[in-house]
Order: sequence, then structure tokens, then C-alpha cells
Amino acid sequence: MRLLRYGVTLETLKSEHLEMVRLWRNQDYVRNNMQFKELLTRTNQQEWFNSMDHEANLYWVISFNDYPIGLIHIKDVDLDNLSGEAGVFIGEPSYLEMPQPMLAILFMMELAFYALGLKQLNAKIKSGNQRAISFNQKLGYELVLEQPEGFQYYQASDASFQSVTKRIRLQSVHMYGGETIIEQVSKLNNLGSALMKGISRDDDYFKSKFI
Repeated sequence: MRLLRYGVTLETLKSEHLEMVRLWRNQDYVRNNMQFKELLTRTNQQEWFNSMDHEANLYWVISFNDYPIGLIHIKDVDLDNLSGEAGVFIGEPSYLEMPQPMLAILFMMELAFYALGLKQLNAKIKSGNQRAISFNQKLGYELVLEQPEGFQYYQASDASFQSVTKRIRLQSVHMYGGETIIEQVSKLNNLGSALMKGISRDDDYFKSKFI
């Protein structure tokens, strides 16, 4: 499945993406900000993918103009407690200072809060990674107090996201339009179906168009 909004595409992670993602992930500037810093082998990557619970995890490859640039996710989705954990990394260094990563994250958080109806997103960030901390604070994340140094959790609520990102979401709609294009919808599991139902239910916001 491919979802297009704000000029960026989120495509469901598939087995044919794994080697590309592995090579991205093994770059020093990516893995040095990961909790698990070891180089991944092809076997590691395949085993991770095979063991993933697709009923609780949504992973997408980010593309711009059909060129893949990174990986983004909402994992450990709990539709009972309305929470999940968000994460992203950009595998193409030339896009680190471009607007596309922010646009992809905005879209992902909209899917989490407005389509899936989550009330809270968690994100784990390395202590001292001030760039990532500042970036996430602008999206509504706040540090969970009383955590040891290392990798720390930040939390964003649907209300905080809606409030602090209102201006940039309006600017993004002005620049790129508010339509959400949905392509290549095939057989979906329960989580994918919940996502599609949510997009359709909130169609005034997503303005969805199926292709």
C-alpha cells in the first residue's frame, strides 16, 4: 500500500526493501544514534522482518518523487490503550536538511492521531541528541520525567500535536494541497484495515482519493 500526502509517499515495508533499509541503517550517522549500534547482516534484517507482528506495527519507506529516502514507523500499536511508538531515520544524507523528513513525520503523526485514533505517541531519543530533541519538541513531544541518562522516552498527545503543529500543517496544505492519495491497496490485516477505515472516516481532513 502506498499513501501520498504533502508530496511524500509512505509505502508499506516489503521484503524487497530490506537490503536497501539495511544499508541505510548500517551507515555510521544512522546507527550511532540507535540503541542497537551493531552492523546488521542480511540474516539479521530478514529475521527481524519475519518476526515482526504486522498486527501491531506499521513500517513505511519514505519516498520523494519515487526516490526512497528513509524509513518511518508506528510500532507497538495498542488500539485498546490508544498508544504507539513512533520512529524515523533518513537513509539518504542529502535529504537530512530538506523539508521532506518533516513532511513525512507530520503525515505519520496525522495517521496515528486522526486515522488510528491514538491518544499518545512515544518516541525514544538518545540523551544529548539535541537536534532530535528540539525537532521532536516542535511536534509536541515532551520528556517523560525521572528517567536515567541514555535513551529516554518522550511523549506526544493528540492535543499537543494538534496545537503546536497547526501552523505548519496549514502551511503544508497551502503548499502541497490537502489531498491524500491511496494506491495499491491489497489484502489488509486488522491494523491496516483500521488505518483505512480511519482515513475514510475523517475524510474532511484527509480528502482521500483511491487509485
